[in-house]
Amino acid sequence: MQYYFDGDSNLYGYGEEREDSFTLPSKIRQMGAIEENLKIYMEDYVYTYLYQYGKSGGGTEKLAALVGQHLIIDDQQTLVICGAIQGKYAQETGGSLQFSDATWEYIGSQMEKYFKGMTLVGWAHCQPGFGSFLMAKDEEFHKAHFQEPWQVLFALDSLDKMDSFYIQQKDKGGLQQAKGYFIYYEKNEEMQEYMLDHHVSRRKEEAEGEKPKQEAPTEERKRRRPTPEERIDAAQEIRRVLQKRAKEAEAAQKSRYTMLAAVSCMLCLVCVCMGFGFVKGLERLRSVEMKLAAVQTSYSALAEDVEGVKSQAVFSAMAAIDMSAEETEKEEQETAEERVHIVEEGDTLGYISRKYYGDNSGVARIMEANGLEDANKIVCGQQLVVP
Repeated sequence: MQYYFDGDSNLYGYGEEREDSFTLPSKIRQMGAIEENLKIYMEDYVYTYLYQYGKSGGGTEKLAALVGQHLIIDDQQTLVICGAIQGKYAQETGGSLQFSDATWEYIGSQMEKYFKGMTLVGWAHCQPGFGSFLMAKDEEFHKAHFQEPWQVLFALDSLDKMDSFYIQQKDKGGLQQAKGYFIYYEKNEEMQEYMLDHHVSRRKEEAEGEKPKQEAPTEERKRRRPTPEERIDAAQEIRRVLQKRAKEAEAAQKSRYTMLAAVSCMLCLVCVCMGFGFVKGLERLRSVEMKLAAVQTSYSALAEDVEGVKSQAVFSAMAAIDMSAEETEKEEQETAEERVHIVEEGDTLGYISRKYYGDNSGVARIMEANGLEDANKIVCGQQLVVP
């Protein structure tokens, strides 16, 4: 396996292919939607290690290289990320953290040692507290050093647990956020071995800019390398630490929610008390209105007693009103005697009776006044007297 740097310090790996043919993993977990342009598969150990790496060293900004394979499966561009390498010796340039020449050399050496047969498929930017947004400086760095259309950027925020892949646009030439990706689970001895030798909890000195002290190898460590079971145990320990930290963060979040709920309950209680006070005020106002009505009734009764002498005049006036009503009724009856109804299409004697009398009681009177023998025999245009 050989590596070389191009004019832009971009690192590519070329060599003989793996003897075993690649098959898509069966145990996968989908994150987001399915990206049509480029299907991305990231191994679970890589995903876990990147989050642990992002939280180490006090949660400072970090870079990492992503290694794996670029494949075309059933005419579909596919990217399989099998490993992650710490971006040691990265330097801040123009306000952003970027790979230095020493970083590129270090990545090449680690690929030669742990990830033979793989190539550089992208890079990761750990930016705790800043979400998984694409920074303008990151896009410029990606265009300069990761020019293959299948090379990706993985931006993650290990504090807020947010991450996104960014892939090359086909036409515009920039980066766009991928709709989603897959996490797959299978035996990954290369990444397990790298995680054992680069456990981030032992890199505190490196985060502070000091070279870590090398432990003197014991005779037992000289004789053998860690077994696969030991590698798996180490990976499980990493996951356990991450889960513990996640639970602590969740507990803190629940505590904040509990405090917010308590404040909300207090505000609701204050609103209820104010509502009770408002209801009490309405009850008092109604009581005052009832007392005023009682006073008005008493005053009316007193006025009737004072005006008792005028009761006869009132009775006379009422009698005059009754007489006037009777005269009005007689006039209405005389007017009613002169009513004539012209039969229209659809009219019946029942309808005419209800129109003038309000019910069917006037059918017999109309028949008698017009000499009708059959109530159903009326024709359009016929004039009927309505008594």
